[in-house]
Amino acid sequence: MRKSAVAGAVLALTAMLFAAPSAGAAPLADAGSAGAHVLPLDPVAIDDINALEQLYGPPSPQLAPDPTADARCGPAAPDPVPDGEPIVVTMPPAPAFTVGRIPATAWRDPPVADPSWRLQFQGLMWMKSLARRAAIDGQLQSLGALVDQAVTFHRQNPDPGNNNYGWDEGTALRRLETENCLYALSAAESLRTGMTADAKVLLGPRYYGPPNYSVHNHGLMANLQLVRAGEQLGVPSWKSTAVKRMTSEAPQAFSSQGITYEQSSAYQGGNAVLWGNAVTVLQSTPGSEDAAASIGKIVATARVAYEWMTELDGVIVQIGDSDEITGAAPTLSTPRVLRDDQTGWVIGRWSWTDPNAVYYTVRTGPPRRAHGQHDRGGGVTFSVAGVRVLVGPGRFSYDAANNYNAYQMSPNSHNVALPDGGSVTSAGGKVTGSVVQGPAHAWTTQDTMFGITHNRNINVNRDTKTMKITDTYPSKSLWRQYFHLDPQWTKVSAPVNGTKLVFAHPSGRRLTITTTGRMSSAVQGITRPPQGWHFPKWNNRVWAYEIVIRSYGQSSVTSLQVS
Repeated sequence: MRKSAVAGAVLALTAMLFAAPSAGAAPLADAGSAGAHVLPLDPVAIDDINALEQLYGPPSPQLAPDPTADARCGPAAPDPVPDGEPIVVTMPPAPAFTVGRIPATAWRDPPVADPSWRLQFQGLMWMKSLARRAAIDGQLQSLGALVDQAVTFHRQNPDPGNNNYGWDEGTALRRLETENCLYALSAAESLRTGMTADAKVLLGPRYYGPPNYSVHNHGLMANLQLVRAGEQLGVPSWKSTAVKRMTSEAPQAFSSQGITYEQSSAYQGGNAVLWGNAVTVLQSTPGSEDAAASIGKIVATARVAYEWMTELDGVIVQIGDSDEITGAAPTLSTPRVLRDDQTGWVIGRWSWTDPNAVYYTVRTGPPRRAHGQHDRGGGVTFSVAGVRVLVGPGRFSYDAANNYNAYQMSPNSHNVALPDGGSVTSAGGKVTGSVVQGPAHAWTTQDTMFGITHNRNINVNRDTKTMKITDTYPSKSLWRQYFHLDPQWTKVSAPVNGTKLVFAHPSGRRLTITTTGRMSSAVQGITRPPQGWHFPKWNNRVWAYEIVIRSYGQSSVTSLQVS
């Protein structure tokens, strides 16, 4: 918010910030829910690309003048926040709570265990939309109540010096996001102490970046928020530290091919957006113009890589923690292959514009990190003739205690081969051979991801619309191939002699799967333990066929053909 637009508002707000009488602490369950603001999970909490752009990118053009447009708060709440009325908030599945009446014990013992819910609650993320709506409507007493609650959080729950009670780097980052929003709307100096405490977390050893951690999107977001907080509060050392970090870390964020080390197609797009915003910051920082130009080239390469990760239907391929989201419009015209041994990606395509062309991916190492899943042992995806055939599972949650989170992470939900008794190791994989021709691409990979040497040959044929996979283990091994189909496929035949299975697609296409092994199951929608699920977006699940083929011996060949 521009200071000229709020000078009078700031004076009025300063006088009333602590004017509201305290009602004393009350359990969350005692708060009335009538007229509550029902707030779903903030998409910023799960690094949604569009939400990140609203919070970290330049302000969006407004159809009408809006003095809050550059406060970086995200969308305003749909319902008014009237002065003089309790601000009641409901964040399912918790009971409602009232701003100014949140008991101190709730900060250290929140009523919901899910880490994403706690991130939103302890990170004060739920305040942003309410604060912006109050500011838009000129409800300065309500805005003051939200500011007061943020100040109270720090008084009731000071930094213990470790990651407990919402003082990890991720939650402190989200809190500083919110406090930057509140300060932009109110210019309330009472926020300074809490903002300083959160900045201290992001400036110290808990910072999610070098030297204690690898370069990560959280570290970049922390630096961007430190720049903003430092500018708003007049603390130049915060900005100078953040600028120095971004300048040194950018080359470590992506491979030479422009692919993020976070092993996720969605985070490829998110990191390209965030580093693009870092370039904007550096361009306006005296002395950082050369760094901005250098990092700008890295970002341009990352954006091209994101185009490769966008399938021919315009939606990204779901690799790692990824939702079905719109990808990047192509700027390239020459198809063929992107291979990146540093991050373990192979992407093949026969067109940039023909929706019926072939598109596939192969994943090989390195060891899992950040937002990757257990697909690096030669895991594949496959699309052809306008339909997706083999897909990654997507992401359901980040709650390690959730069974669907365990399923999304497991090898069982990916298109890999798994030896009986094998367990996931830190080993990666590698490409050991390749042949790329006009009508067909062939790749040979090797890994010890599950503790046993495994070789896989993937042959993709443009003309026959086929992906053929040959897996080889040491002789006398018992092992399984897993195949995760796109949810639109339905089974139309029982296994023929255990070696052939046919599926139908709403488009009229047919998928025929044949194998030299034996099909042991083709299931969908099993809940305990989860089998046969797909996650098109966060916390959303649909049935999808999971096919298991058992083999005993050295090699097994499975062919998937679309007609």
